[in-house]
Amino acid sequence: MKGIVKNSGKGLIALACGMLALPALAIEEGDILLRVGVVSVQPDDSSSVLTTAATGPLAGTAAHVGNEIQPGLNLVYMLTDSVGVEVLAATPFEHDLSVSGLGTYGFKTTDLGSTKQLPPTVSALYYFGPTGAVLRPYLGLGVNYTIFFQESLSRQARSELAGHGLRLQDSFGLSVRAGFDWELNDRWLANASLWKIDIDTKATLGSALGKIRANVDVDPYVYMLSLGYKF
Repeated sequence: MKGIVKNSGKGLIALACGMLALPALAIEEGDILLRVGVVSVQPDDSSSVLTTAATGPLAGTAAHVGNEIQPGLNLVYMLTDSVGVEVLAATPFEHDLSVSGLGTYGFKTTDLGSTKQLPPTVSALYYFGPTGAVLRPYLGLGVNYTIFFQESLSRQARSELAGHGLRLQDSFGLSVRAGFDWELNDRWLANASLWKIDIDTKATLGSALGKIRANVDVDPYVYMLSLGYKF
């Protein structure tokens, strides 16, 4: 057992030395970083109760937004050795929409439908550590504009609620950001990232009870694992 532990320790030391011997990534002023990977949007949602023209507020009801995963990319331009500007982009995300609490009022509908959205986000980043470090963490603050489109109602909502005209308003809000770049060689890097984005929308829906309204705070955590290249 002692021999195994001793050999394992030597192996870890050798691996660490090997990593330190790799060419430094040296993220510095004027560099452009392009990262491509997988983005997971996981809403931390909450909503007001649903309100209809015929009944007023429906106590105990709420709207919900499902998770989604899509390819994504981000681009960083380094203004200095430590400060960069980043743009987050992705293919459209499609989220399932649901409602809860309607059973109290004699309705079985839980599946409301779906919507697509694009969340372009611009962030200012601050990198920690020297430019030649193998691992460079960063924090950031940014602004987000989320565009909702192609809202679609489920068959259940159309038939039972006589639903039509589902709409979600676009959203503008702040985002906070954290992540790190890990050098693989002098051009390639691996990245792990996290955003917390303030996304608030107003959902409206025509129905047999008149227009249904709900204010929904989507407020997702956005995770990204990516491979990057330094130009």
